[in-house]
Amino acid sequence: MIRAYQAAHGGLVFETQRRRRQARSSRLLAAATVLGMALAVGTVQHFAAAQLDAGRTAPAAWSDTK
Repeated sequence: MIRAYQAAHGGLVFETQRRRRQARSSRLLAAATVLGMALAVGTVQHFAAAQLDAGRTAPAAWSDTK
């Protein structure tokens, strides 16, 4: 009887719930990673643009030439 249930439903109920929870957790982690990277890139871009605005140049310590 148990084997027939597993064959009909693709496994035990608890395994299916665990798989769903694991998939949801993976999707949430992926979304958080994308959001974090977008925030980091936006922050760097903001400061780089602010540095170049109004004719300002980068500090001498930032350049390779001395």
